[in-house]
Amino acid sequence: MALPLNPVAPAPVALRRGANPASTLTLGIFFAVTMAGLAGGGGRLFPPIYVGAAIMAGLAAYHREPGRYVAFVFGLWFFTPWVRRIVDYHHGFDPTNPVLLAPVLVTLISVLTLLFRARELRGAMMYPFTFTLSAVVYGYAIGILKAGFIPATYAMLTWVAPISFAMHLNLNWRIFPTLRDSFLTFLQYALPIMAAYGIYQLVRPPVWDVAWMEAAQMASIGMPMPFGFRIFGTLNAPGPYSVALLIGMLFLLGTSRRWLVLSMSLGLVALLLTRTRASWAAFVVGLLVVQFMGPIRRITRNWFILLLMIVLAIPLLSLDVFRDSISARLASFATLSTDNSFRQRLVLSRGATQAIAASAEGEGLGATGGGTKLQEGTGRQASIDNGFLEVFYVLGWPGGALLMVGLIGHVLTLARFRDARQDAFANSARACFWAMLSVLLIGDIFSGAIGAMFWGPYGFACCAHAYNYATGKGLRSRQLAGEIAARQPAALAG
Repeated sequence: MALPLNPVAPAPVALRRGANPASTLTLGIFFAVTMAGLAGGGGRLFPPIYVGAAIMAGLAAYHREPGRYVAFVFGLWFFTPWVRRIVDYHHGFDPTNPVLLAPVLVTLISVLTLLFRARELRGAMMYPFTFTLSAVVYGYAIGILKAGFIPATYAMLTWVAPISFAMHLNLNWRIFPTLRDSFLTFLQYALPIMAAYGIYQLVRPPVWDVAWMEAAQMASIGMPMPFGFRIFGTLNAPGPYSVALLIGMLFLLGTSRRWLVLSMSLGLVALLLTRTRASWAAFVVGLLVVQFMGPIRRITRNWFILLLMIVLAIPLLSLDVFRDSISARLASFATLSTDNSFRQRLVLSRGATQAIAASAEGEGLGATGGGTKLQEGTGRQASIDNGFLEVFYVLGWPGGALLMVGLIGHVLTLARFRDARQDAFANSARACFWAMLSVLLIGDIFSGAIGAMFWGPYGFACCAHAYNYATGKGLRSRQLAGEIAARQPAALAG
């Protein structure tokens, strides 16, 4: 995105008094439809009605309440898998339940921004997306030939939606304060709900979660009995759920929101109970970035919050049923060579390496992930558990090279952002990006729910940088930054 050589104040954003009626009405319809489905209504017609209501609410929010649209997108990614499980419990397990299309299609609404603002698709922050999307197009073409049209198309949508959402955030930098506040308000309420549900899920598994684990053959996360599995909360697996928790905690750590410490404590307990070692490591990476690359004035405050978070979490973590499972997982870091999960990853990685060497063009989109459920008796590998190898396995050498060039461009883009030293939110967004990138060798981070939680923070980081640059906060010259800040409208001064 091209920014002015001489930064000027962005146009004032009209402050809305109350929510937009059309957006509120459509959102109310969506919640009414959701509640009816949770109660068992709708039968087999519920999935398309749910998806349609979500799209209607998403379109209304997109046009009338941009901040609400951003929060709605994350809300769908965080809670739709839970809605799907209850629907499956009422009407029978469906491995390809259309309910899961809701977050993908609502996120895809962000493509409209690329069409409306095509002239702004230029500049250093936009160029890397050219390589990223080119890799997806290549993988889609190969996927149609090898996996089939429907699996490849579904996989393509799960790739394009998070990327277009990041570009949407990037292009809407003029209303950054609105987007930031709406997103943080959503996290303020969503994080404790998600964390508390995950903890409750382990202690007394709801019948719909037990039924889903049995039908989906989720033996890899444990047995469907109290304290017998790794929690997956409102999402469909411990991995995405743990990522949602760490993203929420990293963003909230840089704020002064109500119930911050309690939310962080519940989030920490839930994160540990997922027993997802990669997310534990990613959370540590994110904390280091938040602490040592953000505003210096917040370092002491952040340490104090983290200390209170641990103190409040200790009573729960000290319970035998929690402590034993977490301690055993922590101890496995010292014995990775004999860990069964680690050995399985090595086997999958060796197989993927051989497949990459034998098929330079790649297997195409739809060869892994949710797209495999839409194929008929192919016996393809749903996951490789190594994001780097999976990129080349799916996209081949041409597509993989394009994606890596784009990723390097995104990394270099973030590396030059200096405003994170003054903007805690921008620094948290950057911390989430680095945290996710640090576990690329463990799993796919570019598509689906995890992709939304990878590209979303990147889009927020770019959005914050463009806004801070235009308002003078990201400039190297303190004198020039002060002159620009003095010209800001009162509505944007905060």
